[in-house]
Amino acid sequence: MSLKLSHCVPEDAPELAEAYIATYKPVSARYQATYGKVPRETMLKIWEEDFRKGLECESQPSPTQEAHYLKVTDPRSGEIMAYAIWKYLPQGYKTEDDPQVQAESVPGVNEILMREFCRMVGEIRNEHPGRREAHWLLLLLGTVPKYERRGAGGLLIRWPFERADRDGKRCYVDASPIGYQLYKRCEFSEDVGEMSLDLSKYEPGSGLGTMKWVAMMREPQSK
Repeated sequence: MSLKLSHCVPEDAPELAEAYIATYKPVSARYQATYGKVPRETMLKIWEEDFRKGLECESQPSPTQEAHYLKVTDPRSGEIMAYAIWKYLPQGYKTEDDPQVQAESVPGVNEILMREFCRMVGEIRNEHPGRREAHWLLLLLGTVPKYERRGAGGLLIRWPFERADRDGKRCYVDASPIGYQLYKRCEFSEDVGEMSLDLSKYEPGSGLGTMKWVAMMREPQSK
């Protein structure tokens, strides 16, 4: 089956929100610990608004970041199979420009866990010296469960590589255990940092345990 990769449009926001919850709610311990007590409809509205705002800003790149919201669709049904957010940071990583380190208050959310996670994300993205230079950052990647293992994720991961290689820029991703091996196969060959959270500390009795993320880097490839 031929996969179609394209940029998302604002009208995709509701489907992207559904896809995000379908992707992460069943398998991400951090998602369960952070948002497990928030009604699904509330989370759908939050993610839909986040995607819509991001897509509206995509057409207005700033001096500090250039966002690319991407999707792979099923050519038969038109459904979104997988999605990603890539950002090019021409001035390097700056915490103040990163929406993922801003902890927003949501009724029912585990705010202590959210604040700690956001703090650690900012730290890991500031850790490697290369991230203070111009680079690409994969902020988000997800594949709708029924479309797994069809190559959509790899297609999205590799999307900026040709430009990155041409311009001599590194690519970074902060990988959860779910995606680590996929990123390894997609040329993120160097581990450059890690962070971990004992989720049971924030959700006692949950049995969720400790979750680790690994910062990974892909060096530009010469032709």
